[in-house]
Amino acid sequence: MRHAVVIAAALAVASCSRQKAGSGEDQHEHGNEKNQHETKDGREGLVVLRPEAVRRMKIRSAPAAEQELEPVIETTGEVAFDQDRVAQVSARIQGRVRAVRARLGQAVQAGEILALVESPEIGQATAELLRSRAQLELARQKLAREERLFKERISSGQELEAARADHQKARAEERAARQRLQLLGLGARPSEATGSVGSLPLRAPIAGKIVERAVTLGEMVGPEKTLFTVADLSRVWIWIDVFERDLAHVHREDRVEVRVASQPDRVFSGQVGYVGDQVRRETRTVRARLDIDNRDGALKPGMFARVRLSDPHAEGGRRRRVLAVPASAVQRQDKEEVLFVELAPGRFERREVQSGVKTSDQIEVRSGLRRGERVVVEGAFLLKSELAKESLGEHEH
Repeated sequence: MRHAVVIAAALAVASCSRQKAGSGEDQHEHGNEKNQHETKDGREGLVVLRPEAVRRMKIRSAPAAEQELEPVIETTGEVAFDQDRVAQVSARIQGRVRAVRARLGQAVQAGEILALVESPEIGQATAELLRSRAQLELARQKLAREERLFKERISSGQELEAARADHQKARAEERAARQRLQLLGLGARPSEATGSVGSLPLRAPIAGKIVERAVTLGEMVGPEKTLFTVADLSRVWIWIDVFERDLAHVHREDRVEVRVASQPDRVFSGQVGYVGDQVRRETRTVRARLDIDNRDGALKPGMFARVRLSDPHAEGGRRRRVLAVPASAVQRQDKEEVLFVELAPGRFERREVQSGVKTSDQIEVRSGLRRGERVVVEGAFLLKSELAKESLGEHEH
């Protein structure tokens, strides 16, 4: 019996030894599999990858070198109305729409009637004007008679002065009635303009095109509602955001070139019309406005535009040599711009940099990088993702 217990104990110890050995082998194999992907280094901002991972992620680096870049900034923006060439039309009083004469998309001239609005207030104001004019005519005739009688010494000076006072009062009342009609949007002879004494004509304030219409026949309208929007699209604005670092290269009257997707081979010309005076904290950008010629109306408000700004103030507008890298090398992380420098095969260091002039495929690096250092030009986004995983304690298996 004692021999059986000893044998069983020996078998148990041998089994445990085999299990521990097997567990160690599994852990070793698992660790090798992990190291094929990535390992951590004690230095902050460092990513270390095995050669297999570098090939799988298609990471490629190239030495940073000086290049000739034009003093230009390339950005995007949105086409908008020129606010000095757009007008909204609404009724100045409550009333009912009696006629609509303008269609959406119609070209109109300044002063052209767009719609007619009937209102009792217009009728009352018109009647008051006609009454005051009749009173003025009577006062004028009375004054002329009193002046004649005074010359003939038939009437007294007191009667003449009373006639003059009545005439001045009638003139003031006629002027007030006329001004009231003008404030309502009517001229001195409303019936001649509209064909109806009680109708208010809604006129185009400027020459342009009807780009919005929100009125129907018989509708009750008032001052609170915009019925027509008239816009002159011969010039438009494009709003862009200029990064704080690029402000030194953007000035009023700098020339700009604009392209839109609807006409990719056409270049629209214009200039910088306004540069904002406040930097927005969230984006570190300044709002700027471009004034663009648009005589044929090809640019439509709301369009997305690609913009190229030339800076004639930068070294006389000539090309200049700067330390530059491909645009794909620079990544944004939070509010910072970063790139990755290859210290040795498979060892990549994150660097914060300050960029400068940008073109479609190159970015000037003003600080954070030295000439000759190898910069990751393909796969920088993947390295940024790997670094983010390390900071969160995640590991790829």
